[in-house]
Amino acid sequence: MKVRLSALAGSWYPAEPEELKVMIKKYLDEAQVSEIKEAIFGLIVPHAGYQFSGKAAAFGFKAVRGKNFSRVILIGPSHYAWFRGVCLSSFSFYETPLGQVPVDRSVGEALSRKSIFSFNPTAEEKEHSLEIELPFLQMVLKDFTIVPLIVGELEEKDYQEVAKSLKPFITKETLVVVSSDFTHYGWRFNYLPFQENIKENLAKLDLGAVKMILEKDFAGYQKYLKETGATICGKNPIGILLNLLSPDSEGKLLNYYTSGEIINDYSSTVSYVSLIFIKKEEALLKP
Repeated sequence: MKVRLSALAGSWYPAEPEELKVMIKKYLDEAQVSEIKEAIFGLIVPHAGYQFSGKAAAFGFKAVRGKNFSRVILIGPSHYAWFRGVCLSSFSFYETPLGQVPVDRSVGEALSRKSIFSFNPTAEEKEHSLEIELPFLQMVLKDFTIVPLIVGELEEKDYQEVAKSLKPFITKETLVVVSSDFTHYGWRFNYLPFQENIKENLAKLDLGAVKMILEKDFAGYQKYLKETGATICGKNPIGILLNLLSPDSEGKLLNYYTSGEIINDYSSTVSYVSLIFIKKEEALLKP
């Protein structure tokens, strides 16, 4: 019964449970999101420290608050290890200051029979893109399990293979959460496609990618990334999501801003986006 201990408590978010609850509740209360009556399929939410991306993440998580999800497929990029394919969880629980979240080991075991999936405990222990979403999920959902997936390098054919493997486990009580920040701009990230009107050009760049995503245009999205070099760290997890979405699904932009707006400094800035995807409930039952 291995437990993945928090690697972020006390730095990326508060380590004291009540302080953490108060912070998340404040973000959720401030997020203005209309009630969504349609079946919710998934979210794209950011994964920086809460002082930067918590406001954006709250928009997505508020939309699913109180919904009847018993399983969350949590998909994020690998920041600390290089590998091809998708890393499955080696743990039985993920722990945050708000308690332990059980890993759905049965799904992991089933996926491990596919060659594109593997285990990489070292990468999993350090990775922040999954853990950062858990306190929010613990605040908005009741009892749920998680399927943590860390995505490495993928070839074009891999996206459909991963999506096909995941579809049998996506029911109406399953939420797909993709963890991704958007453009990383500045010398720090070795990405300077423009040096004037940075705020406006960043919005144009980020929302161009969002447009491709909302149109569910996987080929267009891949082409856009290649043409712009957009430094979206969760580009591969987003690509998997685009291959999971059905023709009847619809996406909506809930919130967008950059860290440059928070600190009033655009010399090095990261963009944060919150997106939601809905679909007809009966379609959720089809593999």
